[in-house]
Amino acid sequence: MIVASMTTVPSRIAHIRPAIDSILSQSITIDHLEINIPYECVRTGERYAVPDWMAATRGVAIHRTRDYGSVTKIAPTLIRHASESDVFVWSCDDDFAYPRNQLELLWRRVPANGNKILTRHGGTVGSDGKLSFKYGEMPVTFFEGFGTVLYPPGCIGSDFLGYIERTSDYPDCRKSDDIVLSYYFALKGAPIFLCNSPSEEEPFYPTGGLAFSQDKDALMRQDGGHLARYGRALEYLRSNWPAPDGSGAL
Repeated sequence: MIVASMTTVPSRIAHIRPAIDSILSQSITIDHLEINIPYECVRTGERYAVPDWMAATRGVAIHRTRDYGSVTKIAPTLIRHASESDVFVWSCDDDFAYPRNQLELLWRRVPANGNKILTRHGGTVGSDGKLSFKYGEMPVTFFEGFGTVLYPPGCIGSDFLGYIERTSDYPDCRKSDDIVLSYYFALKGAPIFLCNSPSEEEPFYPTGGLAFSQDKDALMRQDGGHLARYGRALEYLRSNWPAPDGSGAL
């Protein structure tokens, strides 16, 4: 079974129907989409108003939750299904209307034992903290969630909630879910595999970025941009969750 997962912010919630429709109409059928919606956005102080059309959309389950920052799109869903051995969780963003084969490009690469985290976009992190983005089919150490990520069953441990709660209290981590999650899975030794062979059938960038994908609430436009913030978040993670050898996990 595949469960899709996403979140949004108050300024976007009434406008994300194209993203939801694209998730529900994939060539690989999902069981349902879980939308994690806090009561209030910590970042802006705004309250959420769930549109009637969203609550009535078949195949959508709304879960009210604490606001953990950008990781809210996936963390509560992974926790809800942590004990289910047959549930894959597909993480999506609210600002893309994904092509019908977006999930299929990941699903057809699920290994027999199903234990890999599969991503459309990602790369490696150097000892100096610099990110190197990769292309093709290969193991990587970090993923970028905008292109969607497919998580296998049972990929988190009992320490996951505590990790998410603590990292969400640090401002740069609250806005850096990709690094926060990648670091956690690196600590666990969970393999991350890049599924991106650019071609006419598998273009590098997901098509269908929605109009608000680069608005004022886009994280890429805040705090000096993703790369600068990722560097600060990674420094914090390495200091607080060192690998067994005393170095950073990434």
